[in-house]
Amino acid sequence: MNNRERLMDLIVQFKLDRRDIARLVQVGRETVDHWLLTTGSKSHEDIPDMAIELLELKLGTKPLKLRGEE
Repeated sequence: MNNRERLMDLIVQFKLDRRDIARLVQVGRETVDHWLLTTGSKSHEDIPDMAIELLELKLGTKPLKLRGEE
């Protein structure tokens, strides 16, 4: 599953809107709009790994692992 699909799953699971996502990862709403465009779209941007991980951590779907932990 790619980051865009992970983001869409989180939106559905937690009933989030684009504004919620933008606030949680501290980006503009337009950035979230670009992340959600299809990959063939001219304005599409890939959601960075750090942004999707931060979102998952804040929503509690991914446990925090510190260096050296597996």
